[in-house]
Amino acid sequence: MGKRRRGKVSVGVAAWRNSPSNTPANTSGKPFVKLSPKAVPKPSTKITSKVPTKPSLKPISKSILKPSSRPSMGLSSKPTNKSSGRNSGRSSYRNAKDFGEAASIQSAMGQGPGPGRDSSQGREDKVEGVESIASMKSIGPHRHSGVFLYRNSVDAIQLLTRNTSSSSDDYGEQRIMADFRGKRCEFRSWSPFQSKLAAGIMSGVNDLHLHSGAKVLYLGAGFGHSVTHVSDIVGETGMVYAVEQGIWSGRQLMALASHRPNIVPIIEDATMPYKYCRQVPAGIDVIFCELPQADQVRSLMLNARHFLAPGGHFVAFLHGPSIDSKVCLMDAIEAESERLMLQQLEPMEMVILDPFKPGYAMVIGVSTRQNLCS
Repeated sequence: MGKRRRGKVSVGVAAWRNSPSNTPANTSGKPFVKLSPKAVPKPSTKITSKVPTKPSLKPISKSILKPSSRPSMGLSSKPTNKSSGRNSGRSSYRNAKDFGEAASIQSAMGQGPGPGRDSSQGREDKVEGVESIASMKSIGPHRHSGVFLYRNSVDAIQLLTRNTSSSSDDYGEQRIMADFRGKRCEFRSWSPFQSKLAAGIMSGVNDLHLHSGAKVLYLGAGFGHSVTHVSDIVGETGMVYAVEQGIWSGRQLMALASHRPNIVPIIEDATMPYKYCRQVPAGIDVIFCELPQADQVRSLMLNARHFLAPGGHFVAFLHGPSIDSKVCLMDAIEAESERLMLQQLEPMEMVILDPFKPGYAMVIGVSTRQNLCS
């Protein structure tokens, strides 16, 4: 029985091997070639030749190991590629040529060390050049008291005020050291793009009525950019009362007042002058009003009644689009000026602040209120 089972199994295996389901389909039309067991290809070098092999190491020639007789010209190693070697050689040659020409030009002009000159002499020449540039600064007085003009051959004209603060920096403005009237003074740059008051000066206002020793009330002081320059103008004998409602702005004003004794910060609402009437004395010379347009005229009128001296002046910054966006700027400012005249505040001058502060106008006027005590 064992032989029969073996025979049946062998026949079944042979039939399974020769069945059409297990033979691959012949799509090429050529007959299959049966391989004998001896002809079955064994793993050889031809099959494994597809696997990448390690590159063969060639012996290094002695010519590469020998140092070149030419100067290296700042190159750390010799390139192996011919094209890269040519490019690097050309670039190094150009750099060396440019360096030689620059050195010859500097030695001819007396700027570089050059042949026969020491490096210390070159440093002395650089220091002398810096001093000559510093001497090119031209600072002169402006027609407004306490304001100066800075002219340079490179920079544009800038507004300056002489620093009276003990601090090295108030709000990040530029500081300029220069000789003025035989004294070494420090000046502070005053940008018309950051201050409406500086924009009015650059726009050609005739008179701000600011002078040394004046008492100034500034409504809407903000972070104190303009207040610090007004503090420089009025000097140590003058006083600036800065009114600001914002808490963060009030902190900045407190910090400025710590090293500017002529600034008095007042953290109150400018529309309610009775709250700080004990902090601000009567007889104020100039009132600056830089409040939102809705409270501008009313706040200016109330503060003028409380503090402005008879014949004192005021400066208001009016925003035309906030007054009436349907009319032009001049008509809107004229309508607001008529409201000021009804409150015994007569406008004398008006200056448009374009292009520094588009849409704004500076109105300067005088109080026509009579002194009731006289």
